[in-house]
Amino acid sequence: MRKAQVDEFAFVLIAGVIIIIVLLLTWGVPSGEQIPKVNPDSISLTIGKGRSENVILEINVTSESVTLTPRGTIKDWIELSDNNFESSGLSYVRVTITVPLGAEERRYAGSIDVETLEGGKVSIPVTIDVIKVAEEKIKDVYRTIYLGDVLLTHTEGFRSLKTVESLEIDENSPYSFSVSIEDLSYVTDGKVILYILYTNGEGNLMVKLNNQVIYDGKAMPGELEIPVEKSLLKSYNVIEISTRKPGWKFWTKSIYKIDKVEFGVNYSGLGEEKRNFEVYREEILNFKEGRIEFNVRNIEGPGKLTIKINGNKIYEGRETGRIWRYFNYVDVGLVKGTNTISFSTEASTTYEIEDIKLVIVHETRI
Repeated sequence: MRKAQVDEFAFVLIAGVIIIIVLLLTWGVPSGEQIPKVNPDSISLTIGKGRSENVILEINVTSESVTLTPRGTIKDWIELSDNNFESSGLSYVRVTITVPLGAEERRYAGSIDVETLEGGKVSIPVTIDVIKVAEEKIKDVYRTIYLGDVLLTHTEGFRSLKTVESLEIDENSPYSFSVSIEDLSYVTDGKVILYILYTNGEGNLMVKLNNQVIYDGKAMPGELEIPVEKSLLKSYNVIEISTRKPGWKFWTKSIYKIDKVEFGVNYSGLGEEKRNFEVYREEILNFKEGRIEFNVRNIEGPGKLTIKINGNKIYEGRETGRIWRYFNYVDVGLVKGTNTISFSTEASTTYEIEDIKLVIVHETRI
């Protein structure tokens, strides 16, 4: 009985070993060359407020791709000379650590992860003791970002773009006209509307948009509405109206008298304008305040104006005149590099906004 129990245990043990081997063969194990060896293997510095220190990391590894990623509460203090590269041995990366002027005097901890594409990884602990430096004068640095003017319109439904009147069309007298569409982003489709006064009914009426036939048939007096798919619309459009000879009745001609022709498009949700702007690293690290200034010249309609930075609301209201609002970089998610400001309004409303400025203020030592 005891021998049977031993045999069962041995069987389970062998099965477990086989499973582990299969998993290792399936997933793979990074070789010694693919696990980064980093010198120094930890970083510990004492840095004064508003000061920077540099450390050179020596990384020894063979890999198609080595990635360095700062972690922890001090990740935004850390700047790397290179954070993704191929390595066939020794590589060097300069680490610059800058302490913001507003940092508290205490110890901060974080890390830098060094990973290879093949799965090797080491984490370099980073410890920063922030100290007060000798009394220095601090000044505010202002940078103004000019964003220009915005004409903000939220329109839903049909908008007529051009009307021509008093046309007489026969096979020798076609008529064409052009229409421009400033922004196709919010256009859903369009239509051509003809108000026909008279026809002798002898031939087909043909309407083309950008050389594509959108109507070909015998039209009767009255209103004729021709739908236009968005795919046919362009920034510059040409509408041509013509008629053809009435088949075997070569001795007659086809005539259409048209009171007016109207061309327009349907909009949905045209009520937002976006502008991109850049913010620099030192402005984020030593940020003091941000401010938006603008002048609302005119409002038509009941809707409010909403302004957001990176999707975070900084203003909502309905007022004319000079307006300004302050913001903190954390509240609006301001980042180093490209940021986005958006202006939007509600249905059936137009805002004329002039002289839009963003002011970014950061501190620096004199």
